[in-house]
Amino acid sequence: MNELAQKLSHYLLKDDPAIEARIERGIEENRKGDGTVALVGPDGKPVAGAKITLRQLGHEFHFGCNAFMLGEFPEAEQNARYEETFKELFNLAVIPFYWSDLEPTEGELRFGKDSRPIYRRPPPDRVLEYCEKYGIVPKGHPLLWHLFRPNWLSTDEREMRRQIRRRFQQIGEHYAHRIGIWDVCNEAQTLKPGLPQNHMPENHVEFAFELAAEFFPDCVKTYNDDRMWYHYSRTYTPVYLMMKHLLGQGCKVDALGLQCHMFQGQWQYANLFLNPTCLFDCLDLYGRLGVPVNFSEVSIISRRDLGDGDTFQKLMSEKLYRIWFSHAAVNGIIWWNMVDGTAAYAPLGSEQGENSLRAGLVNYDFTPKPAYTALHDLVRKTWRTETTLDYRAGTANQFRGFYGDYEATVQTDAGTTTHRLKLSKQAINTFTLQLG
Repeated sequence: MNELAQKLSHYLLKDDPAIEARIERGIEENRKGDGTVALVGPDGKPVAGAKITLRQLGHEFHFGCNAFMLGEFPEAEQNARYEETFKELFNLAVIPFYWSDLEPTEGELRFGKDSRPIYRRPPPDRVLEYCEKYGIVPKGHPLLWHLFRPNWLSTDEREMRRQIRRRFQQIGEHYAHRIGIWDVCNEAQTLKPGLPQNHMPENHVEFAFELAAEFFPDCVKTYNDDRMWYHYSRTYTPVYLMMKHLLGQGCKVDALGLQCHMFQGQWQYANLFLNPTCLFDCLDLYGRLGVPVNFSEVSIISRRDLGDGDTFQKLMSEKLYRIWFSHAAVNGIIWWNMVDGTAAYAPLGSEQGENSLRAGLVNYDFTPKPAYTALHDLVRKTWRTETTLDYRAGTANQFRGFYGDYEATVQTDAGTTTHRLKLSKQAINTFTLQLG
């Protein structure tokens, strides 16, 4: 890596035994738990002894990515490789609900999978079909944002509120029962008053959460923010104050999303958002809000002017994921654009515009970059539990593992049976398995 890369990575990759110890301790304490197993036979009586093999199938923690390129490539083979590569790493998919693209003309709702195509905006039904096929958690993004405001939207306050309410109602009727997580409002602190193209009603964030409570009552409702969250000033930190205000107003905000894009305009703040001390300070503060935090949009660059950009991206991504995964307040990390050459505001497959960041995890030909391999190893190997338990009636019969879904294979003299169980951070984790 060259001088620029070393400058950007200085704080994050600095050798710091105290930070490393906190990461390891946090992963052990916050991402793993103990489960207790009891076995009974077909008659309901306790089983004396057995060998139990526990193999983790998936994580409770969300490792996600936007799915904006699902079915968007020109060749069928590319689309098939996208689907395969995506599900090999991610268990959550972000579905685009940008208003100007979901309803390009008033009344034209692009919900169905055969809707007219708009680049990087696959119809929700198409992405949901993919998610349901592979057991991937869907997340909708965003319900309201001052950007991607449709040209036909009124600037009259009263009419605008009526149209926004109609949007929430229509989306809620179609998807509140199928999509359980939503970014209700996005980047409110970047709103620039006086510009018609991003005009919103007064108190539009509170209004959005009021509507979300009505039309998405059982969903996780998130406020999503970009660059203000890492400007740490203790209890005067901008996003902390924003969340305190919303919660104090009675808004049902269930989660906080924090973006981490390495756009060039953010490089001047690398000493903040790429600094473990600042990251832990921020997360400790946000943890006091009592709602889970997710890193909602992550772009770690591998630009060619970094020298060995791929190595830079690998080292930075690996360290950031370990920090975020270790913290009790965090419940998910979402990468933004899996494939190089597919970023916004740039020709497909090029290195022009935003594509010059090279912030994808795989190349345009779908060959994995070092960062993809490193994250895959963390998620699929390092942070995955496979263990055996010599079961004896009357003893503790306890196992420890990462939170998630497990397959339990039980071997006794009478034969072998297979069971499913979920080790959860939110549960007591006592399992009684009945052998058939």
